[in-house]
Amino acid sequence: MIDIALKNLFRNKTRNALTILGIAIGVALLLSLVSISEGMNKMISSFGEGMVGIITVLPEGKSLFTSTGGQLSRNFVDDMKNFEGVDYVIPYYGILLPDMTSYVMGVPVDKVGEMVGEKIKIKDGRMIDEGDKDERVAIIGSTYSNYKNTNTGDKINILGKDFEVIGKLEEGNSGAGDIMVPIDALQEISKTDKLTVIFVRVSDVERTEEIAEDIKSTLGVEAETSKDLVRKFSDMSSQIGFMAYVVGGISALIGGIGIANTMFMNVSERRREIGIMKAIGATKNMILKQFLQEAIILGLIGGITGIILSFFGIYVLSLMIPFVAMTLNLIFIGLLFSLGLSTIFSVYPAYAAAKVDAIVALKYE
Repeated sequence: MIDIALKNLFRNKTRNALTILGIAIGVALLLSLVSISEGMNKMISSFGEGMVGIITVLPEGKSLFTSTGGQLSRNFVDDMKNFEGVDYVIPYYGILLPDMTSYVMGVPVDKVGEMVGEKIKIKDGRMIDEGDKDERVAIIGSTYSNYKNTNTGDKINILGKDFEVIGKLEEGNSGAGDIMVPIDALQEISKTDKLTVIFVRVSDVERTEEIAEDIKSTLGVEAETSKDLVRKFSDMSSQIGFMAYVVGGISALIGGIGIANTMFMNVSERRREIGIMKAIGATKNMILKQFLQEAIILGLIGGITGIILSFFGIYVLSLMIPFVAMTLNLIFIGLLFSLGLSTIFSVYPAYAAAKVDAIVALKYE
């Protein structure tokens, strides 16, 4: 019966092609959003592991997601060193480039190993070291490298000044979308001595929250632990996940209506054919299966097409967002979504076809 179902689908190529396209677009949108959510979850896990025992100090009312430019005084660095339980303090200065696609982090050259090089590795070139204190050099993430087609040895423009790329991070790092440069060089071209964020490493991980509260109450700044940051990241990921479900629901409704409409039109156009089938012995169950098979094939083709489209969409997203990638899990979700959609929304049209009265149908012109 499958060969008959395939033959019937070619009767109205345009209508069925549009139905398949609707399913494919819904699947592609759903998988793209789910991939972002899954990518963020991986990034959160990696980020959380790397930030254990570190307190992120920001201007009051700011968060790590909204803080750019210089707003913290360098005096805070010396103040924080005097807190009991603080191992060392690392000042950072960061800016968002005018094209809004890249975040530049100014890092202290004498602490790159402790803060940056501990969890991430260089794929090409070398890491920034103490000899680069006043040099205009940069480390780029793999995401930035792919998106901008930039590699070690190239020049990148930051606020009108050229910086030489001396290293590229391995793929899969939480900071892979950023540019790292010596903090002094970035502050010089930004004409500021202020800081964006200060990272405080504590000597006893168990006292992280206690020390964070001391810093916050004493200096009047925001002091966030890794738990605070992971929670905020998780909230963002949950919102994206919710959006994926909303888009999935809307796609299901639109795609489902398209499938139901196509199947109802097929039933209407083939009433006489259904009557003939019943007249020569076809049962209601056989006709029901026939139309369900046609709908499932539509859903399968739409799902596969959507997965192919999502490969391209997710690839583009991966150039801008770390950890985003097509996985077997996403392929399974896409197929399950399309097959479930086509089955559910074709049950009633198929049932209507099975109930067609043979005598009435044979009179249908």
